[in-house]
Amino acid sequence: MLRGRTFFDNLNHLVQVLKYVKEVVIISQSNKTNLADCFINLIKLASIIKKIPVEFHKNFRTHCINKFNERWKEFQYDEFLLAFFLLPEYKG
Repeated sequence: MLRGRTFFDNLNHLVQVLKYVKEVVIISQSNKTNLADCFINLIKLASIIKKIPVEFHKNFRTHCINKFNERWKEFQYDEFLLAFFLLPEYKG
C-alpha cells in the first residue's frame, strides 16, 4: 500500500479536504458566526471537493459530493438565501 505510486498523492488530497472540514467546523462553532459565514464556507468546501481528481479518488469524491449535497439542501430555503444576499458584507 505504501509503495503504490499514488499513495502520497491520495493522502495529500485527503489531508486537504479534512483540514478544511476541520476549519469549517471550528469557524461554525464560533459565537460570531452568521449565516453568510456558513454559505461562504460551504462554497469553499465545494471548491475543495471539486478539486479532488476523479481518476484517483472516484469513490471518495462521489461520497463527498453526496454528503455535501445533503448539507446544501438544508440551506435551500428562500429566507436563508434572502438573508445572505441582504447582508452588507456580501460582495457578489
